[in-house]
Amino acid sequence: MERENFYLLLELPCDPPETDVRVIEDAIAKKQSEWSRLRNHPTKGLHAQKCINLIPEIRRVMTDEALRAKEAEAAREISAKDKQDKYPEIDRHIDILMGKGHITPEEAHKLSKVHGLDQGEIQGRIAARKNQKYNRVDQQITLRMAKGFLTESEVEQIAKRNSVKVDEVRKRVRCPIKKNGGDKDITPPRQLDRSLEKTIRDKLKLLNKSSLYDFLDLPESADLQTLQEAASQKKKQVARASKKDAVATANNTLAGHCMTLFKSNETRNAYDVSLARAKLAELDSDIDIAGINGKIRPEYYDILIQKGIEFGMEKHEAEQYIRDYCRRKKWSIETAPKKRRRMLMTAGAAVIAVVLLVTAGMIVYNIQQDRARQADFDRLIRRVEDKSGPSEKIDLLEKFLQAHAGDENYTRFTDAVRKRIDKLAGRAAQLRYDETADEIQALEQQDKYEQAIDRLDRYLQSSPPKKQADKARKKITNLEDQIEKKNFQALEDLMLSGSTKEKMKAIDRYLEKYPNSTHREAVRSMEADMSGEYYIYVQNALERCESDQDWKACADLCRDYLDRYDNSYADQLKDRLAEYREKIKQARRLAALEKKARQHGTDYDKAIDVYKDFLTAYPDSPLAEKAKNEISRLREIKKDRKAQSTRQRFRSLLAQSSDRFTEKRRGVVTDSRTGLMWQLLDSAMAGESQCLTYEEAGEYVENSETGGYTDWRLPTAEELAVIYKEPPYFPVMEEKWYWTADSYSSYSDGWRRIVDTIDNQPGSDWRVERRDSKQCGAVRAVRKP
Repeated sequence: MERENFYLLLELPCDPPETDVRVIEDAIAKKQSEWSRLRNHPTKGLHAQKCINLIPEIRRVMTDEALRAKEAEAAREISAKDKQDKYPEIDRHIDILMGKGHITPEEAHKLSKVHGLDQGEIQGRIAARKNQKYNRVDQQITLRMAKGFLTESEVEQIAKRNSVKVDEVRKRVRCPIKKNGGDKDITPPRQLDRSLEKTIRDKLKLLNKSSLYDFLDLPESADLQTLQEAASQKKKQVARASKKDAVATANNTLAGHCMTLFKSNETRNAYDVSLARAKLAELDSDIDIAGINGKIRPEYYDILIQKGIEFGMEKHEAEQYIRDYCRRKKWSIETAPKKRRRMLMTAGAAVIAVVLLVTAGMIVYNIQQDRARQADFDRLIRRVEDKSGPSEKIDLLEKFLQAHAGDENYTRFTDAVRKRIDKLAGRAAQLRYDETADEIQALEQQDKYEQAIDRLDRYLQSSPPKKQADKARKKITNLEDQIEKKNFQALEDLMLSGSTKEKMKAIDRYLEKYPNSTHREAVRSMEADMSGEYYIYVQNALERCESDQDWKACADLCRDYLDRYDNSYADQLKDRLAEYREKIKQARRLAALEKKARQHGTDYDKAIDVYKDFLTAYPDSPLAEKAKNEISRLREIKKDRKAQSTRQRFRSLLAQSSDRFTEKRRGVVTDSRTGLMWQLLDSAMAGESQCLTYEEAGEYVENSETGGYTDWRLPTAEELAVIYKEPPYFPVMEEKWYWTADSYSSYSDGWRRIVDTIDNQPGSDWRVERRDSKQCGAVRAVRKP
């Protein structure tokens, strides 16, 4: 006999498989202890001893990586097969429990325990069986829509045949429901245009789809919104496809028809009627083929009945439909040959004779069996009565139902068991509610109303019976009223001691949270009484936000007061609100100007032009002064950037020259030959001006603080000559001349001042050039250490 799988024997997970050797050893030790205890058991002892003998082999396989992997694979296959073997039984039990129209969470949990599957798998099987049942319901509904409506009796028949509630069927019907088929007010159903119907049918055939519902991958019971969304998504999907062929064209055409036909219930109903009639037309076509010679052979007749059943008809409906169709065509339906009939009659007579002979014995046997079943039922009732809790009793009763599911001989007993289960379930539900009510009472005594509501919400999520659920909802309403009353009392207390801001926020929170409160008018009265106090608060807050120039905050304060009150204070705030709005408007305009200027980056000339254009267009604007200040700021930045660039270039030239001139202090160059200290940049390089008169040159050196020194002066002609005319020379970026300290007065058509100047061109052949003090020149400032 083939040995048991070691993963399953040790109850270790196999998907993914347990591979930790220590965990495996612990499992072996645990099982060895269990088997040792069962060795002398009357029924389990033999199996326990066999397992003990297997322990060396278990260790060998489970500690070898390759063998362990094979064992895990075999365990997965066995588990999968066991699961598949269980499915028919599970589905049968699901069908039994769904006889009342639904399966409760407790029943689903019990199924998972009985069959050893997790709850998710059980729920999946329940959903699959439910979908299968409702697909059959939809199929039967669609077929009956061919006439444009369903009757009440047809709805009830569909519900009864599929073991579902009438309301469930009614919700899935997509056409009018009439009291009976003979109503005089029944109007012929609207149908699709034949050419449109043919186009849709041809396109569906190309895509191998049976209907527009199948095209959208949705059930025929889907609502209009879901159908519209799916059609729109399909349309977009087709539009994105790059390949344009017959399939793509068919997809695009059908998506368009879906959006049109599923736009309203009327157009959808027209399509459903056409779809139903198309199915009947298909059955008609099959009947025509079978009756080519004006006769329907018996074997064809059976096939046609099966075809009708597949379309959603019951067997008797299919038979009646085929007979009516043949009657209209004046065709005949052949029955089985007479010889075969005589054989059947003879066989039947023989069977009857045998039955008569056996009946007497069977009667006695059945009486004995019925007594045995009664005894079995009586034992069950005694065991149930011995149990204390409703859950334990229900477990026993449900096991009895599972053991005798489908056995007609136990029908009267299983019916009695179901009644007991319903009664016990009601008692268990009441016990659960009573336990919850006790918890709620304890929380109420501690004023923990919110926690009590959370506990009741969790109770309602467990899907209790309607009676207990209604009690829980009523209790929640009562607790919410107590919370509202408590919060109102807290608000009244706050109105005596809280700050103005706290009071107004508390009022707003209360009114928002309890829009239908019985205290709403009282809270509104509190708010009205605070009009003066809140105005003082707003006034003080406005002073702060005006100081910070936070005009939006100021405007919000005004608007908040105006939304609450209409009084003399509000009239004052209306004017201030207008001022704040204007300031906000100007601030936004300034922000737009700044953003536009920033877009030019480091092109400061274009940024300056933005503000200049604004000043030209709006010279009297309140922002004019700010625009001018921004122009000045940008000019300073431009000057600083230019000076910085020049400084970098000049330093580069200085580094390439001899060691005579060095920048020992930022912006100050020392001449190692004379010891004199010169400014790194002259006045033109520094961006002060390209042109300074002699008087301006004096002011420039007097105000200069380069390097932190304040004793800069104009150099003499000789000092300038030393750095520009005696090698190695001071670096030169562009040709220019400099003012010196050497000057004297001269008279020519009036007194004027003449100044000695020196150019910066290197060379030993140099001379002093005298210029009028009103001319433009540059300054190279100097100082002694």
